[in-house]
Amino acid sequence: MFGFVYSRLKTALLPEFRRAWSKDFDASVRTLQRELSHVQAELAELRLHPRHARRQGVDAKQGAICSRTSMRRLAIEPIRTHILRAVEDASVSTEPTTHTVIENIFPKDFYELVNAAIPPAELFPSRDPVKQDFHLDEHLEGAPLLTRRVWRFFDEDVVAGILAPALHHRFHAAVIDHYAETAGGDFGTRAAAIPHRGFAGRLHLRRPGYHLKPHLDPKRVVITGLVYFARPGDSEAYGTQLFRVGSRSRRARWGSSIRKMKDCPWNWRARWRSVANTLFAFVNSKAAHGATLPADAPLRERYAHQFYVKPRDGDLKKLLLELPPDVRRNWAGFLDEKSKPLD
Repeated sequence: MFGFVYSRLKTALLPEFRRAWSKDFDASVRTLQRELSHVQAELAELRLHPRHARRQGVDAKQGAICSRTSMRRLAIEPIRTHILRAVEDASVSTEPTTHTVIENIFPKDFYELVNAAIPPAELFPSRDPVKQDFHLDEHLEGAPLLTRRVWRFFDEDVVAGILAPALHHRFHAAVIDHYAETAGGDFGTRAAAIPHRGFAGRLHLRRPGYHLKPHLDPKRVVITGLVYFARPGDSEAYGTQLFRVGSRSRRARWGSSIRKMKDCPWNWRARWRSVANTLFAFVNSKAAHGATLPADAPLRERYAHQFYVKPRDGDLKKLLLELPPDVRRNWAGFLDEKSKPLD
C-alpha cells in the first residue's frame, strides 16, 4: 500500500518540484550573471582608465599639500612685479634672431610650487614614448587637484597674462620687423600694435632618443617661449638650439611642416641649456629652432613649458584683409582657413 502511494506521489509531485527547483535555479543564475556583468564592466573601466585609482590617491596627497600651501605663493602682484623686473633687466641678443635667456624668471617659492604640481607622467598622452605633450587646454581637467589649480593659474594668469605681453613689449622693434617682412609698408607697425598675449600653452615631456629637426613656427607666432623645469640632479646639457636660415627660405617655408623643410640650408648657431626656472624666448624670424636628447643621455626625463606670443587670430585677419590682395599673399594659407587655430 505504501509503495503504491509513494509511486503516485512521485509521479504527480516530482515534475512540480523539478519545475520549481528549475525556476529558482534559473533565477539564481540570472542574478549571478547580472552581478558578473557589473563586475566585468567595472574591471573593463579600470583597464581603460588605469590611472583612476592612482589619481584618487594623488588628489588626496596634493589636497594636503594645497592646504598647507600659503596663498601668498599664488598672489598675483608679487609674481607680476618679479616677472616685469626680470624681463626689463634681461640682456637681449639679436643673433641669429632676437632672443633672451632669463634665469630665475619666477619667484623661487612660486617656481617650486609649479614644479611640484607637474602632472604625473602617466597622464601625458603616450602615442610617442620619447615625445609627449600635455596640452593644458585639453588635458588639464583629468589631472589631480593641485595640478589643475596651480597650472591653470600659471598658464592663464601668469604666462598668458603677464609674461607674454612683457616679452612683446621688450622685443617690440623685432616684432615690427617680423610682421614687416611678410607684407611691407606700415603693416609691421600696425600689426605690432594689436594686443598680444600667450596662447597654446603645453607641457613637454621628453625622453632619451628625442630629436626635433630645425623648423619655424607658423608666422602668426611672433615669439616662442620655453620655461625649463628641472628636478634635483637633472643634467642641464640638453636645451634648445637655434639655426640661421636665409630670408628666401624663410619666406617660402614659414609655417611649413618639418618634413617639408628637411632640405632647408640650416647653419647651427647656438645651444641653450635646460636650467631650472629659466626662460628662453626668441622671435620667430631669421632663425629656426630644434632640440635633441640623445639616446645615451643620463637625463631620464626633461620637462619644459612652451607657449606662443601672438595676437588673436581674428584680430590679425581683420588687419590683413585691409591689405591689397597681392600684398597679403604671404598670408594666404592663414586667411583661407586651412591653418590650425592657435587661440
